Amino acid sequence: MLLTMPARRTATLLALAATVATASVSQAVKVHSYTFNDSTANDSIGTAHGTLVDPSGIAFYQGGQLRLTENNNANSNQDFSLPETVGAYVDLPNYIISDAAFFGTSGQLSLEFWATTQQNRNWARLGDFGNSIGGEDFSTGGGTSEYIIVVPQTGRAGNTFATSTHQPDGLGGGLENFVEGTGPLSVGEEHHVVVTLDQVDTSVNPNGTLSLYLNGALVSSGPVVGDGNDVPFDAGLMNDVNNWLGRAQWPDPLFDGSYNEFNVYDHALSATEVSDAFAAGPVASEAIPTLIVDRATGEMTLTNLEGDSLSLAGYNISSAAGALDSAGWTSINAGGTFDPNGNWVASSTTAELIAEADGGDGGDLSSGEEASIGAAWSPSRIEDVAFNFTLVGGTEMIGEVQYVNVDGGYARSDLDADGDVDADDFAAFVANSGADLSGLSLYESAVSGDLDGDGDNDYRDFRLFKADFIAANGSVAFAALSGAAAPEPAAATLALLVTGVVAGVRRRR
Repeated sequence: MLLTMPARRTATLLALAATVATASVSQAVKVHSYTFNDSTANDSIGTAHGTLVDPSGIAFYQGGQLRLTENNNANSNQDFSLPETVGAYVDLPNYIISDAAFFGTSGQLSLEFWATTQQNRNWARLGDFGNSIGGEDFSTGGGTSEYIIVVPQTGRAGNTFATSTHQPDGLGGGLENFVEGTGPLSVGEEHHVVVTLDQVDTSVNPNGTLSLYLNGALVSSGPVVGDGNDVPFDAGLMNDVNNWLGRAQWPDPLFDGSYNEFNVYDHALSATEVSDAFAAGPVASEAIPTLIVDRATGEMTLTNLEGDSLSLAGYNISSAAGALDSAGWTSINAGGTFDPNGNWVASSTTAELIAEADGGDGGDLSSGEEASIGAAWSPSRIEDVAFNFTLVGGTEMIGEVQYVNVDGGYARSDLDADGDVDADDFAAFVANSGADLSGLSLYESAVSGDLDGDGDNDYRDFRLFKADFIAANGSVAFAALSGAAAPEPAAATLALLVTGVVAGVRRRR
């Protein structure tokens, strides 16, 4: 059974009394940091790892950032235990916010964000920390709950960028104070947002001071809820079982944007500390190599498009459809140029997985450099390549995949992947008409004329091919695909297909 906040505090208070009693600003530290640089929501300086809640898989990590840009007005009050739920947010461990205020400089904490809003939606949360009326994992509303929120755009006058503390009033309702700017947070650009809560500073209110900073500068300060006549807000005793990035305690929209970094401090940052943090910028992300796939040639190249040099110890490239070409693959260290003292050994060279690694110090890929692994992709309309890599030291990360040339990829009926739908594609289609494709990979089946993906090349696939060919070349050109235009046995097969089309028309009549 979960202890109430006072009981939980009492259980550890005696053991930690000396630590709390001697806490000071000089001892204050950043207690939790989420940089997203390793394609996780892990705490990089502690063990309070977050969880990306994303039932339908719409979120992704890219360039050292967590992208929640596909939330598209999805609501916070959904059942995220269902696999069909569309929406994503980060669930951080319980009590990390109240612990910062309780065990650090008592009554103080700071929340720091590096984030970009893609689309402002009223009351979508950059961060929401506390509890709702429904309790843990519910967004049913927080009218009688305690929380701290950070909002890029409120629904208040001016749609202001704001932060607030909220506390039950003891009479069945709630008290809330907003500290806000003059308008919403601008979209499409990264911002440094800091919220400081200082219940030691009573210059603004007997219960403390709440401050909001943007890009190193103070936006506004205001009172922490509670002035002695009401039930006071106490950050150290807050029952924060819903600590969320991107989700609200209320049925409000999920955040539509990206996070570069989120930090929790156990003291109230000074104006100078905030300014210095802004000047320093977010923690630099590890270089993320990109796998460039050339549609025209099938060549695959590992490229460090930007970022610091990285020491690559291994990689694996997969295709569930079997679209890799092991015959065209060459080791990344062919000729010993990538890693002169390396011993790269391939563990898999199949159509589904190509992987190799070095047992030593790996090879360096500096910014702007590239390393080819040959024509290891089989050109077709199927583009399902996934790329993962391992750094020296054992860190495994997800790389990016970028296809180049042949804008938009190959057309469905371009079976020979030469950039057009013509008589050669028709010959390839007819040659496999009626064939048993059940034992082939998805890639092999697709280039054999299985256009509808059901494991065969039949009449329905013929109709799809015909539509594609006519769209590209016209009906007269399609009518000419007979006799000498289509080599044997294509002509006979074509006759059967055409007969089938005519018969189908007659049956419908």
